[in-house]
Amino acid sequence: MRARRVAGIDRRTVKPALLVLGLAVLMSVVLPSIDRGTPYRDEVHEGDIAEIAEGITLVPATGWAFASGARVGRTRSPVGSTAATQLIDGSVSFDVNTAPFAGTPPALLRRVNRINAELAHARGRGAATTRRYVVTTRQGAVGAAEDFVGMDQQGSIVAFVFRSRREGVEIVVSGPRGPIARRRDDIVAMIRSIRAAS
Repeated sequence: MRARRVAGIDRRTVKPALLVLGLAVLMSVVLPSIDRGTPYRDEVHEGDIAEIAEGITLVPATGWAFASGARVGRTRSPVGSTAATQLIDGSVSFDVNTAPFAGTPPALLRRVNRINAELAHARGRGAATTRRYVVTTRQGAVGAAEDFVGMDQQGSIVAFVFRSRREGVEIVVSGPRGPIARRRDDIVAMIRSIRAAS
């Protein structure tokens, strides 16, 4: 009978262990480096404007990329009173959803927190939320916001209501701590750039 142990290790477990180790290296090192090295085909250029809902726009930061949504003058997906736009930069996601809403920004933020299943995924496990604070666009629209920090994700949730259009705008920004911190200026500038046509 052949010995199945070498230096206390069962030889039958070596191949499966090496396979698991190889997959771990692939998922944690190789794929992220390929992702970082792959340029987006729909990169935002200076002067691009995103139409996040009919009559409501946002100026995306140069160098980010459109994952979904519409540019003013070049519609990629239908834009109406209910629309979604996603901008990404590496591991950071800037998601904007719009839908008819007649309440206040704090009421919209409460509703988002209560019913948005994607928010739980964006926040990650064990997220803690800050107190609400006021956010104002350059056009003067006042919204409600809160930040969250989870074990592997952090970010912000912002809600605006454009009464003239009876439109609610929900923004969820999420990503790992370091990348979020490095893109903070871009994120603030994009939120402040939201405007409704008069």
